[in-house]
Amino acid sequence: MELLTLSSFKNITTEKEEMMDGKGLLPFTKDSDSRPFKFKNKRTIFITSRVHPGETPASYVLTGIFKFLLSKKHESPS
Repeated sequence: MELLTLSSFKNITTEKEEMMDGKGLLPFTKDSDSRPFKFKNKRTIFITSRVHPGETPASYVLTGIFKFLLSKKHESPS
């Protein structure tokens, strides 16, 4: 998996993300319809896992992070 974005639609704009260094954001396309929308005042948290092949426990950690973030119990107030 190259990229997974978890977000609400809070503070979403109608603008699309710009190309970066001519390469663009994932998915790699110049087609503006495929690029993600911009958000106002939204924090970004970057999580990486299993960078090296032998880091199998990281899969379980990442699964736990996803379960926590997607849980209704931990939903942030509006």
